[in-house]
Amino acid sequence: MSDSPTVASLIAANERFYRTFESLDYAAMDALWEHSDRAFCVHPGWPPLHGAKPVLESWWRIIGNTSDIRFALLAVTARVEGTLGIVTLYEQIQSVAGGGQQGSGAATTNLFAFDAEAGMWKLFHHHASPSPLPGGDTETPLN
Repeated sequence: MSDSPTVASLIAANERFYRTFESLDYAAMDALWEHSDRAFCVHPGWPPLHGAKPVLESWWRIIGNTSDIRFALLAVTARVEGTLGIVTLYEQIQSVAGGGQQGSGAATTNLFAFDAEAGMWKLFHHHASPSPLPGGDTETPLN
């Protein structure tokens, strides 16, 4: 896979992040993230995490404790500024964790840096905050 720093490849990278999360594949998630001190993540209801190690450890814990998760991505906007990719969206989240089903919504900003050597966008910032979805739909049961 080789991307270029375009809006289309940025949208594809963002989609790849969510499909990787749905696959609950930690190694694949690890490969999507930039391993640097600027890595930053806020999961809904969590305190901010700074640096690659705490961010990736959070994904390890989430993936290890989730049986199933699905996302519908709504109102996705993407912008490329040089090698910086900015994506904003709403996440409609359906999950099974700890034996219980949950549905929620989040307003999210994902920042990517284009890694020319790797030929792909690398995520370095994910901030998801609980939020009503456009139209007010915040809970959808798992099918």
